[in-house]
Amino acid sequence: LEFHPSNSLSEVIQYLKGGSSYRLFKLHPDLKKQYWGGSLWSNGKFYRSVGNVTADTIKHYIKESQGKPSEESRLHRFMRSEQRRLDDF
Repeated sequence: LEFHPSNSLSEVIQYLKGGSSYRLFKLHPDLKKQYWGGSLWSNGKFYRSVGNVTADTIKHYIKESQGKPSEESRLHRFMRSEQRRLDDF
């Protein structure tokens, strides 16, 4: 992922999360009913530079950011409900 140096990483993540939510809800309006409040993503963010993070680190972050270990993220439920590809969005 590349972006202009004048953009902060936080701004880029906000753009990615907001843009993906907007496009997903626009293509699948019925999803807004499942995600009350119209919020697909959590407020948190996590980023690391390439090569400096392991899959275990990412899994740990995701597990810790979900609160209870048994809770399933809304995005995970959506992705599990029907197999998706990135080009679908």
